[in-house]
Amino acid sequence: MIETLKKQAAKLMARRVLRPFRFQERNFSTVYERSFSFLIMMPLDERDFRFATELLTFLKNNKKTLFILTYDYRVSLLPPNLKTNVIEHGVNDLNKLQLPSKKLLNRLNDIHFDVVIDMNRTELLFYNYITNSVKSGIKLGFARPNSDKYFNLQVVNNESNPEISYRNLLNCFKMF
Repeated sequence: MIETLKKQAAKLMARRVLRPFRFQERNFSTVYERSFSFLIMMPLDERDFRFATELLTFLKNNKKTLFILTYDYRVSLLPPNLKTNVIEHGVNDLNKLQLPSKKLLNRLNDIHFDVVIDMNRTELLFYNYITNSVKSGIKLGFARPNSDKYFNLQVVNNESNPEISYRNLLNCFKMF
């Protein structure tokens, strides 16, 4: 009962604090080549996490600077060459409503990101809050209910198989 109330309060607070993001018209054909700094928010789901690392490897091989946001207990699951710019978060980075703490948001806002990518296929208010709070011209995520409030570039996901979903996302980047 209390957890349900906390979730409802968090949603209300997020709606109040996070103003609708106004996206400017952009030409996405040159976005990838002009972007150098990426904030990648890794998926919460265990199966998704494994398949999401392929995009990280692709971006790293293309000389992009990656900042990987993930739970502190998941850092060991990342390939060794990707652990240099990990921003881990844990219980201390949550406020009472299970939203990001000011400390975490300040730490993220101290870094300039050209692109923010939410790799979660399902909606997570914690990451949506971060997506909306971080200053970035490109905010990419999977299409889902209310995703147009957070992302100006969305990847349609009609797959229940995470491997196919992340391969489709990777193919989108390869087209750029």
